[in-house]
Amino acid sequence: MSQGEATGPLRSLNAAEWDHTYDSTTPGWDEEPPPLLGELLTEHAPPPTHVLDVGCGLGTTARWLADRSYTVTACDFSPRAIAEARRRTPADAAVRYEVLDVTAHPPLDPFPVVLDRGVLHTCPTHRERRTFAAAMARMCRPGGLWIHVGAAALTEEDALHQSSGPSWTTEETFRTAVTTWFTVLDHRISDFGRQRGVTDWAARYVVLQRREN
Repeated sequence: MSQGEATGPLRSLNAAEWDHTYDSTTPGWDEEPPPLLGELLTEHAPPPTHVLDVGCGLGTTARWLADRSYTVTACDFSPRAIAEARRRTPADAAVRYEVLDVTAHPPLDPFPVVLDRGVLHTCPTHRERRTFAAAMARMCRPGGLWIHVGAAALTEEDALHQSSGPSWTTEETFRTAVTTWFTVLDHRISDFGRQRGVTDWAARYVVLQRREN
């Protein structure tokens, strides 16, 4: 891969902490798929195709994709999340789960579509955002798509004053982190719908295409 300086596991991510998050409850953000996701997929990546769901959590979106005729590989670095996702998923669903930190051990074969629902926005620094974007590029075949959903800051002031939760980024900050490897095809600002704890957050929905080089 070109521009290979942004590699290696993300130091800010801790599987044990996320195991604890999934121990006793369904987090509010994992109760239902993001509201604009279906629209983006219909326009840019209609079924049938193979989707890699990165940071799949309890498999909510993976099962939703399978119900809509997608073949899904879903991964998370939390063993607890993957165990619960497998328990909740019907045996005949077209979903395969893996415990995997994609920044350290990406899949051997790239995918036509990779989905990141709320993973990039856990990266607090520009360097870590670039590390994650580079990992997404390794997982996405040339010309393939990365679909990102995450928290958005509408102004620099919003980003500076955000004190807890995910790292909110402006559009400029987001683009600076990802455009070494991807071209932005579609960028929208909306919301996360009715998901508990995030109803008042602005949500960024982006479709990016992997560069051919």
